[in-house]
Amino acid sequence: MVIRTSTENAEWTLVPANDKRYARICVLKTVCQSLEAALGQANPAADNK
Repeated sequence: MVIRTSTENAEWTLVPANDKRYARICVLKTVCQSLEAALGQANPAADNK
C-alpha cells in the first residue's frame, strides 16, 4: 500500500513506533529536513550570501 500511494510530491515516511519519544523525534527530523529542502529550492540565491 505504501509503495502504491507514495508519490514524489507526497512521500510516505515509515517511522518505527516501538518507542513514542523516538518516533516523535523521527517525525520532527523528517519534517525539518523536508522544510529545509523545500526552502532551499525556493530560494537558491540565499545560499550565495
